[in-house]
Formats: sequence, structure tokens, C-alpha cells
Amino acid sequence: MIAAASLLSLAVVTICTISTKSMVGVKSNRKYEQAWDVLDKQLTMIDAMGIDAFLEVGQYDGQIGSEETGEDIYFWNASIEEEYESNLYNVSLSISWDTGNKRRSISASTLLNSAEIPDAELEIVITSGQ
Repeated sequence: MIAAASLLSLAVVTICTISTKSMVGVKSNRKYEQAWDVLDKQLTMIDAMGIDAFLEVGQYDGQIGSEETGEDIYFWNASIEEEYESNLYNVSLSISWDTGNKRRSISASTLLNSAEIPDAELEIVITSGQ
């Protein structure tokens, strides 16, 4: 009877340990998913407003979320370098957040065109399918 109770308690402790680790992993994955969502929204915002307007504003870092509302806090930082090609900028964006006593981060970069193509350079090709 004592051996059976010991085995049962060992099994319960093992299952509880596995469940706890699983929940920590799920929470960590959720934070990474939210960070990628923040990164996507920031890059979309920069692209939508235009790289020239973003450079004029001059804000290359910030914070999203608030402890007061119970939201997770994510810090973003943009780095912009003009490429040698005309009107292209290399935009690098990193998102970081605190998890316990560790700081986690993700980053991505893309090329954005700074100015519209002048009308004189546009060529419209119309084809018809027969």
C-alpha cells in the first residue's frame, strides 16, 4: 500500500511539473507571437505613412502597451540607412520585452522606397487577351 501511494504521488508530481513547464512555454510563445504582431504593425505604419514622413517625424523608438491597462509592454527601435540605390532605405526594426529577469527580442529588416516614381518615368503597358 505504501509503495502504491509513493508511485502515485511520484506520478502526480511528474504530471504537475510537465504541466507547469508546458504553461510557461505557451505563455512564452504567446509573447513572441504578440511581438511579431507589433513588429508587423510598426513596419506597416512606416510603409503607410511613407519613409520620408517617418524620417521627418524623427521618432525611432517607442513603447507599446501599458502596465496600467494590464497590457504587456513592448519596446520598439527602428534603424534606417539609405541604400546606394536611388530612393531605397533599409529599415531594420527590433522589438524587445521583459520576461521575468530576462530581456527577449526579435528583429526584421526590409527595403522601402522613399519617393513616388515621377510620372515621366511611368510606362503603362496594356495587353489584351484574345
